[in-house]
Amino acid sequence: MKKLCLIIIAIILIFSLSSCSISKFDTKDKIKAPENKLPPLLGKWVVEKSIGGEYEANAEEELSALNKEALFHKSAAVIGEDFVLNPVYKLKNVSLSDYLLYKYKMSPEDLGLTEGKVQIITIFSDNQFFKEIIKYNDEEIVSFTHDRFYFFKKSVDQVSSEEILRYINIEKSIMRSSNIEEVDTLRSGILLGIKTHFYDEESGRDNWSYKTLWIRTNNRNMASMYELKDLLLPRKKGFWLVDVNRENNGAINDEINAVQKGKFKEELNDLSASLYQISNNKSYSRLKNILYVGNDYISTETIDMLDNRKTIQVYPIDYLKDEKAIKISDIIGDERLEAFIEGAQGIIKTSSNMELDEKSFGLSRRNGHWIMKGRINYISENEELYKDYNIKTIPPKELVNYDELAIPWNVIKSKVPEAIDAFSSPNEDIILIVTRNNILIYEIHDHEISPKEIGKVKLNSSDSIVMAEWAAGRYTMIWEEEVIKNGAESIYP
Repeated sequence: MKKLCLIIIAIILIFSLSSCSISKFDTKDKIKAPENKLPPLLGKWVVEKSIGGEYEANAEEELSALNKEALFHKSAAVIGEDFVLNPVYKLKNVSLSDYLLYKYKMSPEDLGLTEGKVQIITIFSDNQFFKEIIKYNDEEIVSFTHDRFYFFKKSVDQVSSEEILRYINIEKSIMRSSNIEEVDTLRSGILLGIKTHFYDEESGRDNWSYKTLWIRTNNRNMASMYELKDLLLPRKKGFWLVDVNRENNGAINDEINAVQKGKFKEELNDLSASLYQISNNKSYSRLKNILYVGNDYISTETIDMLDNRKTIQVYPIDYLKDEKAIKISDIIGDERLEAFIEGAQGIIKTSSNMELDEKSFGLSRRNGHWIMKGRINYISENEELYKDYNIKTIPPKELVNYDELAIPWNVIKSKVPEAIDAFSSPNEDIILIVTRNNILIYEIHDHEISPKEIGKVKLNSSDSIVMAEWAAGRYTMIWEEEVIKNGAESIYP
Protein backbone atom coordinates (compact mmCIF):
# COMPACT_ATOMS: atom_id res chain seq x y z
CA MET A 1 0.00 0.00 0.00
CA LYS A 2 2.83 2.33 0.97
CA LYS A 3 4.54 1.44 -2.33
CA LEU A 4 1.38 2.30 -4.29
CA CYS A 5 1.15 5.71 -2.58
CA LEU A 6 4.77 6.46 -3.50
CA ILE A 7 4.09 5.60 -7.15
CA ILE A 8 1.03 7.92 -7.24
CA ILE A 9 3.01 10.78 -5.66
CA ALA A 10 5.82 10.27 -8.19
CA ILE A 11 3.35 10.43 -11.11
CA ILE A 12 1.80 13.64 -9.74
CA LEU A 13 5.27 15.23 -9.42
CA ILE A 14 6.17 14.26 -12.99
CA PHE A 15 3.00 15.89 -14.38
CA SER A 16 3.57 18.99 -12.24
CA LEU A 17 7.11 19.39 -13.56
CA SER A 18 5.94 18.73 -17.12
CA SER A 19 3.24 21.40 -16.88
CA CYS A 20 5.79 23.85 -15.48
CA SER A 21 8.16 23.22 -18.37
CA ILE A 22 5.29 23.52 -20.87
CA SER A 23 4.24 26.79 -19.25
CA LYS A 24 7.79 28.13 -19.51
CA PHE A 25 7.96 27.10 -23.17
CA ASP A 26 4.63 28.84 -23.83
CA THR A 27 5.75 32.13 -22.31
CA LYS A 28 9.37 32.28 -23.41
CA ASP A 29 9.72 30.21 -26.56
CA LYS A 30 6.33 30.68 -28.26
CA ILE A 31 6.63 30.25 -32.03
CA LYS A 32 5.84 33.46 -33.93
CA ALA A 33 4.55 33.80 -37.47
CA PRO A 34 7.14 35.30 -39.82
CA GLU A 35 6.81 39.09 -39.78
CA ASN A 36 8.41 39.90 -43.15
CA LYS A 37 6.19 38.07 -45.60
CA LEU A 38 7.71 38.04 -49.08
CA PRO A 39 5.66 39.54 -51.94
CA PRO A 40 4.50 37.16 -54.71
CA LEU A 41 6.81 38.87 -57.23
CA LEU A 42 10.49 39.54 -56.61
CA GLY A 43 13.58 40.29 -58.66
CA LYS A 44 14.30 41.79 -62.06
CA TRP A 45 12.35 40.87 -65.20
CA VAL A 46 13.10 41.83 -68.82
CA VAL A 47 10.69 42.24 -71.77
CA GLU A 48 11.38 39.60 -74.43
CA LYS A 49 8.48 40.41 -76.76
CA SER A 50 5.24 42.37 -77.00
CA ILE A 51 1.96 41.78 -78.82
CA GLY A 52 -0.56 44.48 -79.74
CA GLY A 53 -4.06 44.44 -78.30
CA GLU A 54 -7.01 45.93 -80.13
CA TYR A 55 -4.89 48.57 -81.88
CA GLU A 56 -1.61 47.41 -83.39
CA ALA A 57 1.46 49.49 -82.61
CA ASN A 58 4.02 50.27 -85.29
CA ALA A 59 7.36 48.47 -85.58
CA GLU A 60 9.20 51.33 -83.88
CA GLU A 61 6.96 51.09 -80.79
CA GLU A 62 7.41 47.31 -80.68
CA LEU A 63 11.20 47.60 -80.91
CA SER A 64 11.35 50.25 -78.18
CA ALA A 65 9.54 47.88 -75.79
CA LEU A 66 12.24 45.20 -75.96
CA ASN A 67 14.63 44.96 -73.01
CA LYS A 68 12.46 47.17 -70.81
CA GLU A 69 12.58 46.03 -67.23
CA ALA A 70 10.29 45.35 -64.31
CA LEU A 71 11.65 45.28 -60.76
CA PHE A 72 9.80 44.00 -57.70
CA HIS A 73 10.74 44.46 -54.06
CA LYS A 74 8.67 44.79 -50.90
CA SER A 75 9.53 48.53 -50.82
CA ALA A 76 8.67 49.36 -54.46
CA ALA A 77 7.47 48.01 -57.80
CA VAL A 78 8.67 49.25 -61.19
CA ILE A 79 7.20 48.31 -64.58
CA GLY A 80 8.84 50.19 -67.43
CA GLU A 81 8.52 53.90 -66.66
CA ASP A 82 5.77 53.38 -64.08
CA PHE A 83 6.50 52.80 -60.41
CA VAL A 84 4.93 52.86 -56.95
CA LEU A 85 6.33 52.79 -53.43
CA ASN A 86 5.14 50.42 -50.70
CA PRO A 87 3.13 48.16 -53.02
CA VAL A 88 0.36 45.87 -51.78
CA TYR A 89 -0.23 42.62 -53.68
CA LYS A 90 -3.47 40.63 -54.05
CA LEU A 91 -3.55 37.18 -55.64
CA LYS A 92 -6.16 34.99 -57.29
CA ASN A 93 -5.91 31.71 -59.21
CA VAL A 94 -7.94 31.63 -62.43
CA SER A 95 -8.33 29.88 -65.75
CA LEU A 96 -6.13 31.73 -68.26
CA SER A 97 -8.61 31.28 -71.13
CA ASP A 98 -11.54 32.64 -69.09
CA TYR A 99 -9.49 35.59 -67.86
CA LEU A 100 -8.28 36.59 -71.34
CA LEU A 101 -11.70 36.05 -72.93
CA TYR A 102 -13.67 38.18 -70.49
CA LYS A 103 -11.06 40.89 -69.98
CA TYR A 104 -9.48 41.25 -73.42
CA LYS A 105 -11.69 39.14 -75.74
CA MET A 106 -8.64 37.05 -76.63
CA SER A 107 -7.54 33.44 -76.22
CA PRO A 108 -4.26 32.03 -74.87
CA GLU A 109 -3.43 30.95 -78.45
CA ASP A 110 -3.59 34.60 -79.59
CA LEU A 111 -0.72 35.31 -77.21
CA GLY A 112 1.19 32.10 -77.83
CA LEU A 113 0.30 30.77 -74.38
CA THR A 114 -1.07 27.42 -73.23
CA GLU A 115 -4.37 27.12 -71.33
CA GLY A 116 -4.18 26.33 -67.65
CA LYS A 117 -4.46 27.85 -64.20
CA VAL A 118 -2.46 31.04 -63.68
CA GLN A 119 -1.99 33.54 -60.89
CA ILE A 120 -3.38 37.06 -61.34
CA ILE A 121 -1.44 39.51 -59.17
CA THR A 122 -3.03 42.92 -58.65
CA ILE A 123 -0.75 45.66 -57.33
CA PHE A 124 -2.04 48.58 -55.25
CA SER A 125 -0.43 51.52 -53.50
CA ASP A 126 -2.17 53.98 -51.18
CA ASN A 127 -5.40 52.01 -51.80
CA GLN A 128 -5.22 52.82 -55.51
CA PHE A 129 -4.90 50.36 -58.38
CA PHE A 130 -1.47 50.28 -60.09
CA LYS A 131 -1.05 47.23 -62.34
CA GLU A 132 -2.38 43.74 -62.93
CA ILE A 133 0.11 40.98 -63.75
CA ILE A 134 -0.44 37.50 -65.20
CA LYS A 135 2.06 35.17 -63.53
CA TYR A 136 2.28 32.49 -66.21
CA ASN A 137 4.89 30.52 -64.29
CA ASP A 138 7.81 31.17 -61.93
CA GLU A 139 9.95 32.49 -64.78
CA GLU A 140 7.43 34.34 -67.01
CA ILE A 141 4.91 37.14 -66.39
CA VAL A 142 2.67 39.19 -68.71
CA SER A 143 1.60 42.81 -68.27
CA PHE A 144 -0.94 44.78 -70.33
CA THR A 145 -0.09 48.48 -70.76
CA HIS A 146 -1.05 51.06 -73.40
CA ASP A 147 -2.97 48.44 -75.40
CA ARG A 148 -0.05 46.02 -75.64
CA PHE A 149 0.85 42.75 -73.89
CA TYR A 150 4.42 42.72 -72.59
CA PHE A 151 6.08 39.35 -71.94
CA PHE A 152 8.73 39.45 -69.21
CA LYS A 153 11.28 36.77 -68.35
CA LYS A 154 13.03 36.70 -64.98
CA SER A 155 16.70 37.70 -65.15
CA VAL A 156 17.56 38.13 -61.45
CA ASP A 157 15.88 36.41 -58.50
CA GLN A 158 16.14 39.35 -56.10
CA VAL A 159 16.99 43.06 -56.17
CA SER A 160 17.99 45.20 -53.22
CA SER A 161 15.99 48.19 -52.01
CA GLU A 162 18.98 50.40 -52.93
CA GLU A 163 18.95 49.12 -56.51
CA ILE A 164 15.23 49.59 -57.04
CA LEU A 165 15.27 53.11 -55.54
CA ARG A 166 18.29 53.98 -57.70
CA TYR A 167 16.32 52.78 -60.73
CA ILE A 168 13.38 55.01 -59.75
CA ASN A 169 15.68 58.04 -59.39
CA ILE A 170 17.12 57.36 -62.86
CA GLU A 171 13.58 57.24 -64.30
CA LYS A 172 12.82 60.59 -62.65
CA SER A 173 15.97 62.10 -64.17
CA ILE A 174 15.06 60.80 -67.63
CA MET A 175 11.62 62.37 -67.32
CA ARG A 176 13.10 65.72 -66.36
CA SER A 177 15.76 65.75 -69.09
CA SER A 178 13.35 64.68 -71.84
CA ASN A 179 10.57 67.00 -70.64
CA ILE A 180 8.10 64.11 -70.69
CA GLU A 181 6.50 65.25 -67.44
CA GLU A 182 8.15 66.91 -64.52
CA VAL A 183 8.12 64.54 -61.56
CA ASP A 184 7.21 67.46 -59.32
CA THR A 185 4.32 68.44 -61.59
CA LEU A 186 0.98 68.75 -59.84
CA ARG A 187 -1.14 66.12 -61.54
CA SER A 188 -4.84 65.85 -60.81
CA GLY A 189 -7.65 63.92 -62.45
CA ILE A 190 -11.32 63.39 -61.66
CA LEU A 191 -13.94 60.88 -62.79
CA LEU A 192 -17.30 62.64 -62.65
CA GLY A 193 -20.49 60.61 -62.95
CA ILE A 194 -23.28 62.58 -64.65
CA LYS A 195 -26.97 61.61 -64.55
CA THR A 196 -29.31 63.10 -67.18
CA HIS A 197 -33.07 63.05 -66.64
CA PHE A 198 -35.36 62.85 -69.68
CA TYR A 199 -38.89 61.79 -70.61
CA ASP A 200 -39.09 58.43 -72.39
CA GLU A 201 -41.62 58.98 -75.20
CA GLU A 202 -41.88 55.26 -75.98
CA SER A 203 -42.89 54.17 -72.50
CA GLY A 204 -44.40 57.44 -71.36
CA ARG A 205 -42.25 57.34 -68.23
CA ASP A 206 -39.34 59.22 -66.69
CA ASN A 207 -35.91 57.88 -67.58
CA TRP A 208 -32.27 58.60 -66.83
CA SER A 209 -29.00 58.12 -68.70
CA TYR A 210 -25.51 58.06 -67.21
CA LYS A 211 -22.05 59.01 -68.44
CA THR A 212 -18.57 59.57 -67.04
CA LEU A 213 -16.37 62.62 -67.59
CA TRP A 214 -12.62 62.29 -67.12
CA ILE A 215 -10.79 65.60 -66.60
CA ARG A 216 -7.00 65.68 -66.15
CA THR A 217 -4.64 68.60 -65.48
CA ASN A 218 -0.85 68.95 -65.28
CA ASN A 219 0.61 71.86 -63.35
CA ARG A 220 -2.80 73.57 -63.31
CA ASN A 221 -3.10 73.36 -67.12
CA MET A 222 -5.69 71.32 -68.98
CA ALA A 223 -4.13 68.07 -70.23
CA SER A 224 -7.08 65.97 -71.42
CA MET A 225 -10.82 65.50 -71.21
CA TYR A 226 -12.79 62.38 -72.14
CA GLU A 227 -16.41 61.25 -72.07
CA LEU A 228 -17.74 57.68 -71.97
CA LYS A 229 -21.09 55.98 -71.56
CA ASP A 230 -22.19 54.67 -68.14
CA LEU A 231 -20.32 55.15 -64.85
CA LEU A 232 -16.69 54.03 -64.65
CA LEU A 233 -16.07 53.48 -60.95
CA PRO A 234 -12.57 53.04 -59.48
CA ARG A 235 -12.56 50.59 -56.56
CA LYS A 236 -9.93 48.78 -54.51
CA LYS A 237 -10.69 45.72 -56.65
CA GLY A 238 -10.01 47.60 -59.90
CA PHE A 239 -12.43 49.42 -62.19
CA TRP A 240 -16.15 48.62 -62.36
CA LEU A 241 -18.88 49.72 -64.77
CA VAL A 242 -22.22 50.78 -63.32
CA ASP A 243 -25.29 51.15 -65.54
CA VAL A 244 -29.09 50.90 -65.51
CA ASN A 245 -30.92 48.68 -68.01
CA ARG A 246 -34.64 49.17 -68.67
CA GLU A 247 -36.81 46.18 -69.54
CA ASN A 248 -40.27 46.79 -70.99
CA ASN A 249 -42.46 43.66 -71.11
CA GLY A 250 -45.84 45.16 -70.45
CA ALA A 251 -44.39 46.50 -67.22
CA ILE A 252 -41.22 48.57 -66.98
CA ASN A 253 -38.48 47.36 -64.67
CA ASP A 254 -35.10 49.01 -64.23
CA GLU A 255 -32.05 46.93 -63.38
CA ILE A 256 -28.98 48.55 -61.80
CA ASN A 257 -25.81 46.63 -62.69
CA ALA A 258 -22.31 46.88 -61.27
CA VAL A 259 -19.75 44.74 -63.09
CA GLN A 260 -16.01 44.54 -62.58
CA LYS A 261 -14.00 45.06 -65.74
CA GLY A 262 -12.54 41.73 -66.84
CA LYS A 263 -14.81 39.33 -64.93
CA PHE A 264 -14.28 35.63 -65.60
CA LYS A 265 -16.53 32.61 -65.19
CA GLU A 266 -15.44 31.05 -61.92
CA GLU A 267 -15.80 34.40 -60.16
CA LEU A 268 -18.88 35.65 -61.96
CA ASN A 269 -20.94 35.88 -58.77
CA ASP A 270 -18.18 37.73 -56.96
CA LEU A 271 -17.39 40.20 -59.72
CA SER A 272 -20.84 41.34 -60.79
CA ALA A 273 -23.97 42.46 -59.04
CA SER A 274 -27.40 43.76 -59.97
CA LEU A 275 -30.44 45.27 -58.33
CA TYR A 276 -33.49 43.91 -60.11
CA GLN A 277 -37.01 43.38 -58.84
CA ILE A 278 -39.88 42.08 -60.98
CA SER A 279 -43.53 42.29 -60.12
CA ASN A 280 -45.95 39.51 -60.98
CA ASN A 281 -48.43 42.18 -62.01
CA LYS A 282 -47.66 43.06 -65.64
CA SER A 283 -49.16 46.54 -65.25
CA TYR A 284 -46.90 47.23 -62.27
CA SER A 285 -43.75 49.15 -63.21
CA ARG A 286 -40.80 49.96 -61.01
CA LEU A 287 -38.32 52.67 -62.02
CA LYS A 288 -34.89 53.18 -60.48
CA ASN A 289 -32.35 55.95 -60.62
CA ILE A 290 -28.94 56.45 -59.01
CA LEU A 291 -28.41 59.23 -56.47
CA TYR A 292 -24.79 58.48 -55.56
CA VAL A 293 -22.06 55.93 -56.31
CA GLY A 294 -18.96 55.49 -54.13
CA ASN A 295 -16.21 52.91 -53.74
CA ASP A 296 -18.37 50.42 -51.85
CA TYR A 297 -21.95 51.73 -51.70
CA ILE A 298 -24.64 52.98 -54.06
CA SER A 299 -27.58 55.22 -53.13
CA THR A 300 -30.74 54.75 -55.23
CA GLU A 301 -34.33 55.92 -55.57
CA THR A 302 -37.09 53.46 -56.50
CA ILE A 303 -40.43 54.62 -57.92
CA ASP A 304 -43.28 52.09 -57.70
CA MET A 305 -45.65 53.22 -60.45
CA LEU A 306 -48.61 51.25 -59.04
CA ASP A 307 -49.04 53.76 -56.22
CA ASN A 308 -46.30 56.32 -57.11
CA ARG A 309 -44.37 55.46 -53.95
CA LYS A 310 -40.82 56.88 -54.04
CA THR A 311 -38.32 55.30 -51.67
CA ILE A 312 -34.57 55.74 -51.17
CA GLN A 313 -32.09 53.09 -50.07
CA VAL A 314 -28.34 52.43 -49.85
CA TYR A 315 -26.89 49.09 -51.01
CA PRO A 316 -23.41 47.54 -50.80
CA ILE A 317 -22.17 47.33 -54.40
CA ASP A 318 -20.83 43.80 -53.91
CA TYR A 319 -24.27 42.54 -52.84
CA LEU A 320 -26.67 44.41 -55.13
CA LYS A 321 -28.20 41.14 -56.28
CA ASP A 322 -29.28 40.35 -52.71
CA GLU A 323 -31.57 43.42 -52.77
CA LYS A 324 -30.88 44.03 -49.08
CA ALA A 325 -30.63 47.71 -48.26
CA ILE A 326 -28.43 48.58 -45.29
CA LYS A 327 -29.63 50.29 -42.12
CA ILE A 328 -28.16 53.69 -41.42
CA SER A 329 -26.83 52.40 -38.09
CA ASP A 330 -24.77 49.85 -40.08
CA ILE A 331 -22.78 52.68 -41.61
CA ILE A 332 -22.77 55.51 -39.05
CA GLY A 333 -22.93 53.42 -35.87
CA ASP A 334 -25.40 53.50 -33.01
CA GLU A 335 -23.70 56.48 -31.36
CA ARG A 336 -24.57 58.77 -34.31
CA LEU A 337 -28.03 57.30 -34.88
CA GLU A 338 -29.47 60.12 -32.77
CA ALA A 339 -28.86 62.56 -35.67
CA PHE A 340 -31.05 60.40 -37.93
CA ILE A 341 -33.83 60.15 -35.33
CA GLU A 342 -33.64 63.84 -34.46
CA GLY A 343 -34.07 64.90 -38.10
CA ALA A 344 -37.14 62.69 -38.50
CA GLN A 345 -38.88 63.68 -35.28
CA GLY A 346 -39.90 67.11 -36.53
CA ILE A 347 -41.72 65.51 -39.47
CA ILE A 348 -43.23 62.54 -37.60
CA LYS A 349 -44.76 64.83 -34.96
CA THR A 350 -47.06 66.32 -37.61
CA SER A 351 -48.78 63.02 -38.43
CA SER A 352 -49.66 59.85 -36.54
CA ASN A 353 -49.39 57.59 -39.62
CA MET A 354 -45.68 58.28 -40.23
CA GLU A 355 -43.09 55.70 -39.24
CA LEU A 356 -39.32 55.91 -39.08
CA ASP A 357 -37.45 53.42 -41.29
CA GLU A 358 -33.70 53.01 -40.67
CA LYS A 359 -33.23 51.88 -44.27
CA SER A 360 -34.83 55.02 -45.70
CA PHE A 361 -31.81 57.24 -46.31
CA GLY A 362 -29.53 58.31 -49.15
CA LEU A 363 -27.02 60.90 -50.31
CA SER A 364 -27.26 64.13 -52.28
CA ARG A 365 -25.16 67.22 -53.03
CA ARG A 366 -25.36 70.54 -51.21
CA ASN A 367 -22.92 73.48 -51.26
CA GLY A 368 -19.96 71.44 -52.48
CA HIS A 369 -20.37 68.42 -50.21
CA TRP A 370 -22.14 65.07 -50.05
CA ILE A 371 -24.81 65.13 -47.37
CA MET A 372 -26.95 62.39 -45.88
CA LYS A 373 -30.71 62.72 -46.07
CA GLY A 374 -33.56 60.69 -44.68
CA ARG A 375 -37.02 60.18 -46.15
CA ILE A 376 -40.37 59.64 -44.46
CA ASN A 377 -42.99 57.98 -46.69
CA TYR A 378 -46.64 58.36 -45.70
CA ILE A 379 -50.19 58.33 -47.10
CA SER A 380 -52.49 61.34 -46.97
CA GLU A 381 -56.01 61.22 -48.41
CA ASN A 382 -55.16 57.98 -50.25
CA GLU A 383 -52.13 59.59 -51.89
CA GLU A 384 -48.51 58.41 -51.51
CA LEU A 385 -46.36 61.29 -50.28
CA TYR A 386 -42.91 61.76 -48.77
CA LYS A 387 -40.83 64.31 -46.94
CA ASP A 388 -37.03 64.50 -47.01
CA TYR A 389 -34.88 65.86 -44.20
CA ASN A 390 -31.16 66.43 -43.68
CA ILE A 391 -29.25 64.15 -41.32
CA LYS A 392 -26.85 66.29 -39.33
CA THR A 393 -23.80 64.06 -39.50
CA ILE A 394 -20.84 63.88 -41.87
CA PRO A 395 -20.91 60.82 -44.16
CA PRO A 396 -18.29 58.34 -42.87
CA LYS A 397 -15.22 57.38 -44.90
CA GLU A 398 -16.79 53.99 -45.66
CA LEU A 399 -19.50 55.84 -47.58
CA VAL A 400 -17.64 58.84 -49.04
CA ASN A 401 -13.89 58.48 -49.43
CA TYR A 402 -12.95 62.13 -50.19
CA ASP A 403 -15.17 65.17 -49.73
CA GLU A 404 -12.98 68.20 -49.01
CA LEU A 405 -13.44 71.70 -50.42
CA ALA A 406 -10.27 73.81 -50.61
CA ILE A 407 -12.22 77.06 -51.07
CA PRO A 408 -15.08 78.10 -48.73
CA TRP A 409 -18.53 77.92 -50.32
CA ASN A 410 -19.25 81.64 -49.77
CA VAL A 411 -16.02 82.52 -51.65
CA ILE A 412 -17.07 80.23 -54.52
CA LYS A 413 -20.49 81.92 -54.69
CA SER A 414 -18.92 85.38 -54.75
CA LYS A 415 -16.67 84.27 -57.64
CA VAL A 416 -19.46 82.50 -59.57
CA PRO A 417 -22.89 83.63 -58.26
CA GLU A 418 -24.71 80.99 -60.34
CA ALA A 419 -22.70 78.14 -58.75
CA ILE A 420 -24.76 75.21 -57.45
CA ASP A 421 -21.90 72.81 -56.63
CA ALA A 422 -18.10 72.55 -56.56
CA PHE A 423 -15.30 69.96 -56.35
CA SER A 424 -11.66 70.69 -55.49
CA SER A 425 -8.71 68.32 -55.91
CA PRO A 426 -6.75 66.74 -53.04
CA ASN A 427 -3.71 68.60 -54.45
CA GLU A 428 -5.66 71.86 -54.01
CA ASP A 429 -4.48 72.92 -57.48
CA ILE A 430 -7.81 73.01 -59.35
CA ILE A 431 -11.49 73.50 -58.60
CA LEU A 432 -14.53 72.53 -60.67
CA ILE A 433 -17.46 74.92 -60.20
CA VAL A 434 -20.82 73.57 -61.37
CA THR A 435 -23.64 75.78 -62.68
CA ARG A 436 -26.95 74.80 -64.29
CA ASN A 437 -25.37 74.72 -67.75
CA ASN A 438 -21.60 74.29 -67.31
CA ILE A 439 -18.72 72.83 -65.34
CA LEU A 440 -16.13 75.61 -65.05
CA ILE A 441 -12.53 74.58 -64.29
CA TYR A 442 -10.26 77.04 -62.47
CA GLU A 443 -6.75 76.98 -61.06
CA ILE A 444 -6.18 77.41 -57.33
CA HIS A 445 -3.17 79.51 -56.22
CA ASP A 446 -2.48 80.18 -52.55
CA HIS A 447 -6.06 79.17 -51.64
CA GLU A 448 -7.52 81.61 -54.18
CA ILE A 449 -9.44 80.93 -57.39
CA SER A 450 -7.69 82.12 -60.56
CA PRO A 451 -9.30 85.05 -62.43
CA LYS A 452 -9.92 83.04 -65.61
CA GLU A 453 -11.18 79.49 -66.17
CA ILE A 454 -8.84 76.98 -67.83
CA GLY A 455 -11.59 74.73 -69.15
CA LYS A 456 -15.34 74.30 -69.52
CA VAL A 457 -17.76 71.39 -70.01
CA LYS A 458 -21.33 72.04 -71.15
CA LEU A 459 -24.17 70.51 -69.12
CA ASN A 460 -27.87 70.03 -69.73
CA SER A 461 -30.19 71.73 -67.26
CA SER A 462 -31.43 68.27 -66.17
CA ASP A 463 -27.92 66.97 -65.38
CA SER A 464 -26.80 66.13 -61.85
CA ILE A 465 -23.55 64.69 -60.48
CA VAL A 466 -23.76 61.28 -58.81
CA MET A 467 -20.07 60.33 -58.60
CA ALA A 468 -16.77 62.16 -58.01
CA GLU A 469 -13.51 60.19 -57.68
CA TRP A 470 -10.10 61.92 -57.65
CA ALA A 471 -6.70 60.62 -58.76
CA ALA A 472 -3.36 62.33 -58.13
CA GLY A 473 0.23 61.97 -59.28
CA ARG A 474 1.12 58.93 -61.39
CA TYR A 475 -2.37 57.48 -60.93
CA THR A 476 -3.81 60.09 -63.29
CA MET A 477 -2.20 58.36 -66.29
CA ILE A 478 -3.17 54.90 -65.04
CA TRP A 479 -6.80 56.01 -64.76
CA GLU A 480 -6.69 57.72 -68.14
CA GLU A 481 -5.44 54.52 -69.73
CA GLU A 482 -8.46 52.71 -68.27
CA VAL A 483 -10.81 55.45 -69.51
CA ILE A 484 -9.47 55.20 -73.07
CA LYS A 485 -9.57 51.39 -72.95
CA ASN A 486 -13.30 51.59 -72.21
CA GLY A 487 -14.07 53.44 -75.42
CA ALA A 488 -14.04 57.04 -74.21
CA GLU A 489 -14.06 59.89 -76.72
CA SER A 490 -11.80 62.91 -76.37
CA ILE A 491 -13.70 66.19 -75.90
CA TYR A 492 -10.61 68.38 -75.46
CA PRO A 493 -9.34 70.55 -77.02
